[in-house]
Amino acid sequence: MTRIARTNVLILGLATAILILTGANNTFAFQEKISPLSDYQYKRDFAQYETIKKEADNQKRTDALLDFIKTRPISRILLYAATDYLTAVKPHMDQKDWAKALSMQEALWAALPTPESVQAAGIPAGTEEFLKDQLVPTQKLVLSNMLQVYLQSNNMPKAAETTEKLYAIAPDKALLPVMANIYLGMKNYDKFLEYGQKILSETSMEQGYTLALQMAQVYLQKNDVPNAIALLTKVMDVYGDKVPPNVQEPQWNATRAFAYGVMASQVYATKDYAKSLELYEKVIKFDPKREDAYYYTGMCKWQNKDPEGAIEAFAKAVVLNKDLGKKAQTYLEDLYKARHGGSLDGLDQVLAKAKAGLGL
Repeated sequence: MTRIARTNVLILGLATAILILTGANNTFAFQEKISPLSDYQYKRDFAQYETIKKEADNQKRTDALLDFIKTRPISRILLYAATDYLTAVKPHMDQKDWAKALSMQEALWAALPTPESVQAAGIPAGTEEFLKDQLVPTQKLVLSNMLQVYLQSNNMPKAAETTEKLYAIAPDKALLPVMANIYLGMKNYDKFLEYGQKILSETSMEQGYTLALQMAQVYLQKNDVPNAIALLTKVMDVYGDKVPPNVQEPQWNATRAFAYGVMASQVYATKDYAKSLELYEKVIKFDPKREDAYYYTGMCKWQNKDPEGAIEAFAKAVVLNKDLGKKAQTYLEDLYKARHGGSLDGLDQVLAKAKAGLGL
């Protein structure tokens, strides 16, 4: 063979080797570029998932499911695998083995991808569908199960944290009452009021009156009387003249007396005696033996130049003999004397009539 021929053979061999190597690299590149969300990968993942489901040993099956999620976090069967894994957690919840249930749930949560990691994966197509159809439902499922454990084990701080995560992932109106109740139980009144306002902004007062009453109580504890009265007024605008469904009338009468009492007290402080009298009369209507209502009714009628009405109201406050009884006695005697030439003769009859009127 001539030198030229040998050179040509070497060149041909080298070219062939290069082609072979290049082809191999292309094959590897092709394999590396297979999308985890492709139909091809879905079939492979599903086949592996089906094999795992056939494992008779519960612990091995559970471990295999978790390992699958760890190694294939971006998969079109993520929700299936997570659902089956959580099924294995339920017996521990039923047995109130909160520590075990929680450790399993936390392991699953840690294995899940994040929206950021999914976006960073650079998947050519299907990312948004994966986030919507797989990741978000799976995150909601896991967090909902964790929330159950925290609530049932009375771990309110973690329950609040978990509910906040749930709401951040997928804002759901149904979560707002859950968060409000958790924060109320924790006495985190600022957060309770924050979520309570969100609920009331989207709920009619016919449905939200119970929450509004709770919020009014909290506002009063915080000495925020204007906000308390604003809510009580809205409730009474709807249910001042009627009883809400499934509520006993005596119970609601006490609520109405309380609400009108708070409203009347605030109006009385502004010296609007006519309006406050109207409200105190409503208090008496729903709580006929409420001393402060008679006392301030007497004060309002006195200011409105109705001494006889004031005497009658003060007399009832006196015979009820509670916190304001002594002050009412003083005003009653002053008014009575002014009307009867400085004498108290006949006052005992006024007090007897007051007692009879109150059924004492």
